Amino acid sequence: MSSPYAYGGQARAAFQGYWAAPGGSVPVWLLVEDGRLALLAPGQGPSGYVDVFRVPVHQARVSSAAQRITVTVGGTCYPVLARPIGPVLGAALGAAGSVAGLAGAEVAHGRATVARAGNLAADASAFSRQGGPALLAALRQSGAPVRRIGYGPLLAIGFVVGLLVVLVVTVVTVAAIS
Repeated sequence: MSSPYAYGGQARAAFQGYWAAPGGSVPVWLLVEDGRLALLAPGQGPSGYVDVFRVPVHQARVSSAAQRITVTVGGTCYPVLARPIGPVLGAALGAAGSVAGLAGAEVAHGRATVARAGNLAADASAFSRQGGPALLAALRQSGAPVRRIGYGPLLAIGFVVGLLVVLVVTVVTVAAIS
C-alpha cells in the first residue's frame, strides 16, 4: 500500500496498519501532521483515501502495546495492528503448544514455543518497519498523551504471572498433602 500523502518539507509521521474494524481488518494509515491526527482508510477521496477521523492531537488518547496502536477519539476506540494475523497465530501456536505439553510431545511443544517467538519477532519487525515508533515519537512531540508498553515488559509480566501460578499451585498442593 503506498502512502496517501507525499512527504514534503513538513514534519509528519505515518503508520501503515490494519484497523480491526467490525467485519474484518481494513488497511489504513494513521497520520500525524500539523498538530492533527488522522485515520485514513481506502475510499473515494482524491488521494484514494477518506478520513475516518481527523482531530487535533490533544483530542486523541493514544496507547500502544506490542504491535498495536489504539487511538480513542470521542469515546470510540480505533485499534490499528501492524500485522493482523499475529494475534491469531500467537493464540493458535499457544494452544498447540499447550496441547503438545499436556500430551507429553516435548518436541512439538518446543517447536510451538519457537514458532511463537518467531511470530512475536515478526510482529515487532512489522511495527517498526511500518512506522510505529516514528508515529509515536511525532505524537509525543505534538503534545499528544501517548502510553506505550513494548514486548520486554509484556514478556516480563507473563513470566511473573507464570511464576505466581506455579507458586500458588505448589502452596495449594503442599497444603492439601499436609
